[in-house]
Amino acid sequence: MGNSETRRKAAVVRRERIRAKTAAAMRGAGERPRFVADVMLGKLAKWLRIAGFDVLYSNRYSDDALIALSNKEGRILLSLDSRLLVRKSVKNFIFLESGNLEDQIKRILESTHSGMFPSPLSRCLSCNEILADVPRESVRDRVPAYVFRTQSHFKRCPQCGKIFWSGTHSRKALKTLDKILADVRSREHDPAGASFLQPTRRA
Repeated sequence: MGNSETRRKAAVVRRERIRAKTAAAMRGAGERPRFVADVMLGKLAKWLRIAGFDVLYSNRYSDDALIALSNKEGRILLSLDSRLLVRKSVKNFIFLESGNLEDQIKRILESTHSGMFPSPLSRCLSCNEILADVPRESVRDRVPAYVFRTQSHFKRCPQCGKIFWSGTHSRKALKTLDKILADVRSREHDPAGASFLQPTRRA
């Protein structure tokens, strides 16, 4: 048996073991799930923050650091890495088998039984901190002149100091999130299109 075939079979075994862990993995996810994302999921972490989720992410996190953060802070570990998730010390997790961003977000919504996004456009995309409203005049010299003239509402990250406002990029992001949520709600009524992590309906 060649090395490639051996690796393929080993990957299949890991995936089956992960599926077996899945039922217990989401216990304690809570009404407002919090996450920690592995180093391969920077784009996903950004989009989850756009949606308002609390997501820790760093491309410097080691596997041990990811597991420690997940277990210590009660965060759901998001990963594409079956070798990581198969470890016994991994408790709460979502295995993201697709590399497609929208599929990943749908999988997370289904797995956590989230019927909506927590608070879109409320977090810093860099720091994950909750943004604070700031007086418009206080940012006059910190944003482009055109933005200052056309925007009336600004927010600031209390950690990194970045200024945020609602522009075309924000509207596009919200439109994308609305589409994803609509797809998830539609799939809940079409079991044939759901993944094996389709949520159990609550009483």
